[in-house]
Amino acid sequence: MPVTEQQFEGAAAVIGDKNVKPVAPFTFSDQCRFYGLYKRGTVGRLLPPYEADDIETDKRPASRPGILSVTARAKYDAWAAAQDMSKQEARDEYVALGQKLVGPPIDEAIQKAS
Repeated sequence: MPVTEQQFEGAAAVIGDKNVKPVAPFTFSDQCRFYGLYKRGTVGRLLPPYEADDIETDKRPASRPGILSVTARAKYDAWAAAQDMSKQEARDEYVALGQKLVGPPIDEAIQKAS
């Protein structure tokens, strides 16, 4: 069942909360995946062609960051990897990844937002 925007935002608040202890520690790869899915689910596509509901398309990076900008490049690549998903698919996958790595607090946030 697709998650609603309120459920997605509730899950994002839990995932971003430093006081919530995850079931499994987040790897750098997990953090990047969360970033890419969140950006796709909220802001929209990284690269053209943009969709009607994409926001702030003029604020996208002009190009892929250089190899010495490790974090910026990883974030760019994670967002680009989610490029071909719909916003709904990205939100659903974000919440599913949160349920897998954070566990019960995500389920509670989803129920609270329902």
